[in-house]
Amino acid sequence: MRTTLNLDDDALKILREYSEARSLALGKAASELVRKGASAPLRLRLENGFCTVVLPRGGKKISSERVKQLLEDEI
Repeated sequence: MRTTLNLDDDALKILREYSEARSLALGKAASELVRKGASAPLRLRLENGFCTVVLPRGGKKISSERVKQLLEDEI
């Protein structure tokens, strides 16, 4: 299926590096990465009655203020 995607510069760089390292067309590389991301297991934990995702150690922390900014950008 043919489609158009708008990717951030850093995401496109990752995609190009991935595709070149494996001698794949960009579309094929994007499909592989989407499948990998979609099938990646999430570790979940019940915390104070809420289901939360357990993130890897050393991951970038996101503040409540940043979440608000991102939600506003969606609108």
